Amino acid sequence: MERTLQLLIEVGIDIANHLIFDQGMRVPLSYGDTFKVLHENEIIDDGLYQALDKMARFRNLIVHHYDKIEPAIIVQIL
Repeated sequence: MERTLQLLIEVGIDIANHLIFDQGMRVPLSYGDTFKVLHENEIIDDGLYQALDKMARFRNLIVHHYDKIEPAIIVQIL
């Protein structure tokens, strides 16, 4: 489940990056910054930005600190 969630988040980041580059927006500095760029350009609202930012941070946790992931958190997110 963790890997599937990671892939889904990365697909969202990839889509966001395509939109950013197609529209000539500034280059994101990180995965989380990708969604900030969309928010700055009023593509997504505050609520969606906050949710997507949490997802990007959670992706980093899955990738870099997978030993600290509680299975119940993954189930709750899904």
